[in-house]
Amino acid sequence: MEKEYLNKVHRYFRAGPQDKKLFSRVAAASSRQRGQILKDVNELIRGRGLAYGLLALYRQQVNCGFVLGDPLRTAGKEIKKFKDKTSGVSFRLLWNPDRELRKNHSLLIKRGVIAEHVDEAKLINRDKEGKPCYLCQKNITVQNPAEILHQLRLAGEDYYAGANFAYIENNHFTVMSSRHRDQLYERHVLAALNDFIEQTDGYFRAIFNGLAGASIPSHEHLQVTTEPFPVEGVRVRKKDVVFQKGSLRVVRPFYYIPLWIVEGRDRDEVTDAADHVIVRWHGLNPKDYTENVIAVKSDGLFRMFIFLRDTRRLAGEGKFGDMASFECGGNIVLSYEPPPGKGQHTNERKTFDSADIDVVRMLLGDIAPVIADVDF
Repeated sequence: MEKEYLNKVHRYFRAGPQDKKLFSRVAAASSRQRGQILKDVNELIRGRGLAYGLLALYRQQVNCGFVLGDPLRTAGKEIKKFKDKTSGVSFRLLWNPDRELRKNHSLLIKRGVIAEHVDEAKLINRDKEGKPCYLCQKNITVQNPAEILHQLRLAGEDYYAGANFAYIENNHFTVMSSRHRDQLYERHVLAALNDFIEQTDGYFRAIFNGLAGASIPSHEHLQVTTEPFPVEGVRVRKKDVVFQKGSLRVVRPFYYIPLWIVEGRDRDEVTDAADHVIVRWHGLNPKDYTENVIAVKSDGLFRMFIFLRDTRRLAGEGKFGDMASFECGGNIVLSYEPPPGKGQHTNERKTFDSADIDVVRMLLGDIAPVIADVDF
């Protein structure tokens, strides 16, 4: 499976023999070779682009054990797909027990996800409970020995890309701001999303989970993956078009969560229009309203999928934990089975086994805000 996948990657990027050799060297390296790995990744980026370099780094993080499972391996995983005739979306449910490995403390130490002994004096930006920020680059260097961060420049600011050890999809990175600031929406977030997908030539998708599903709300971060989102195929009818001027188009298609799509060939126009939608949404209820955003680029067209969210409606019945951009986008990953004696806990295994298109509609409908629209 891995060989077939890598051959496909090399063909897509038209990699030559030296590119492939360097990619393989990165993928096989120990995280103790951090300096050489980053040097090689930067060389791959110069030769074949940012996406190719990040793919090599991700394989290294999988092979060294930092990522708690290989997304390419299908053992123990199950997939269900449901075509929704009303929205046109082919929803995807994935049973992925690898996600639960993140709760195994001894395994995290063994894999180098966390250090067994940490110099607490070196950790910064502690919360009210005294816990240091998990996404500050300095703290990661101290307490996550196997993690390798690649520095990025997005929309004029510095970010760091690090593989998500509890992956949801293949090539799943967290892209964290170099600045320790809250996970609150600002226009620059959209600019950073669009800059990333442009720098990776549309090979990656990028997402932002406002206060709906962000696991670390004290530090601004994005997430990226190479896997498409089913919502990209949502049906758009003529009557769904809210605004159109030149290449810029804003649509409000039928979906089970309030969804706005802003698309166009001018990155700044798309960013401004998407910002307008989100600001109008926040204006209705600044305390509770938030958003999930997915940014995609295909054939020169920037597309931003904006899901209007309410922090009082974060989880659907049958899903353990908050639902965020992956779920809103139609990729619903389930993994949790409660231990014995926890009978009242949501059992995602039962949800998966009984899932059909009506279950998907219910999950999404449960998190849809009661007030579901804004004026453009």
